[in-house]
Amino acid sequence: MKPFAAIVSPAAFRLKGVLLAAVLASSCAVNPATGEREISLVSESQEIAMGREADPAITAQMGGEYDDPQLQARVSELGMSLAQASERPDLPWTFRVLDDDLINAFALPGGFIYVTRGILSYMNSEAELVGVLGHEVGHVTARHTASRITRQQLGMIGVVGGAIFSETVRNNAGLALQGLQLLMLRYSREDESESDALGYRYMTRINYHPQGISEVMQMLQSTSPSAEEMGIPTWMLSHPDPGNRVEANERRLARDAENGQTFEGYARNQSSFLDLLDGMVFGKDPRQGYFIDTRFLHPVLRFEITFPRGWGTQNGAQAVQAGNPEQTAIMGLTFADAESAAAAMNGFAAQEGVQTGRRTTWNEGGVDAVMAEFTAATEQGTLAGAIMYADYGGAVYQILGYGPSGSWGSVQGAVTGAIQSFRPLTDGRLLDVAPHRIEVMTVPANMSFTQFLNRYPSTVADEEVALANQVGVDATLSRGQRVKRIVGGRIPTG
Repeated sequence: MKPFAAIVSPAAFRLKGVLLAAVLASSCAVNPATGEREISLVSESQEIAMGREADPAITAQMGGEYDDPQLQARVSELGMSLAQASERPDLPWTFRVLDDDLINAFALPGGFIYVTRGILSYMNSEAELVGVLGHEVGHVTARHTASRITRQQLGMIGVVGGAIFSETVRNNAGLALQGLQLLMLRYSREDESESDALGYRYMTRINYHPQGISEVMQMLQSTSPSAEEMGIPTWMLSHPDPGNRVEANERRLARDAENGQTFEGYARNQSSFLDLLDGMVFGKDPRQGYFIDTRFLHPVLRFEITFPRGWGTQNGAQAVQAGNPEQTAIMGLTFADAESAAAAMNGFAAQEGVQTGRRTTWNEGGVDAVMAEFTAATEQGTLAGAIMYADYGGAVYQILGYGPSGSWGSVQGAVTGAIQSFRPLTDGRLLDVAPHRIEVMTVPANMSFTQFLNRYPSTVADEEVALANQVGVDATLSRGQRVKRIVGGRIPTG
């Protein structure tokens, strides 16, 4: 795929002094969603190109699409209804449920909208889902990402000659980084308030109760971890809190009530929505790999690797990473796009600025591996590291560790030992894993939530079940009420 700079060419936006006024005048138009005149250096076709180009990488990086055709279809159906009720119905709107446990929802320019199974698992009605989808549609119709790019561009005039992004990004961004660059163009408080209002507009146009916005905002406030705890953007990172958004939505409801609009009969669809969640994976899925301390095990791909003791670790959809406490070294395991380990190593060694040492090869337990130490000259200085490519199970893996050359000696032994720990996973006890899942139940009689937990125990903490249902542990449940509990889950601990 082409680098991002080839899609949004800096040359296309170069604002030379004598042309600046003409360019700005020709780029000023009325935003169809907000009714405001705005300067935009990104056309609609460029918005679509950015979103379309980044969509495959973002989807893959966040776990791929969740394997539930009925759920995918319903989310798409609701999203398309909102899009058709918006001011930009002709965009190539695409709605995806991603197989990621993070509580997250976001949009790319051009109409590409994503929600994770993580955020869905804490929702309790379609009105909540429609509130989130409407909010994300609002970001697209109001062209918030295009606006962020334009402001960034205008701020760089005369400094970098009109480049959309820094030289580092333009020179080094792969497609996954390009997609994250779009996500990291943080929305302003004004953008968030505007998208909340637009989401309210769109969901009421398709007859969904806007109380769902308040309910989902309350859920997000109770469940979202801090950005520092997560390795990729979460709701709270890509959607900074603009203040008390629940109160803002309640003011909209009160205003409409004063005007005689009570939304009586507008859809909430709690029971049918919970039916869609019945059986959904809840939390992390150990089939995608799990850690026991710093030992990473992948039961489906049937391999394991042990990272250095005391290092921080993270399992992502496309890579497993680890870093030392001093933040002077990093390791990563991912797939290599090569026909063999030898071919992958040849490709790595052929890169400009890379020098590899003597190669070591071995074949043991079905792993055909080649390993070498290396140095690499970069703009930030010389890096030193070790890399191994391994043919195993029909795939080629890259296991890499590196750091600044000056401090490499202090971690060299730990890193090379960790790389060489890559091996087949054969212990049946460690291969036998299963995720937690949502089970939706109908309460047979009036009871407290504590009584429900005692009568129908879950396999996660009671507090987690309460969060999933958005009730307090002292809440009272009514006969016939639909309630989630969490069942199953089999993850070895040692």
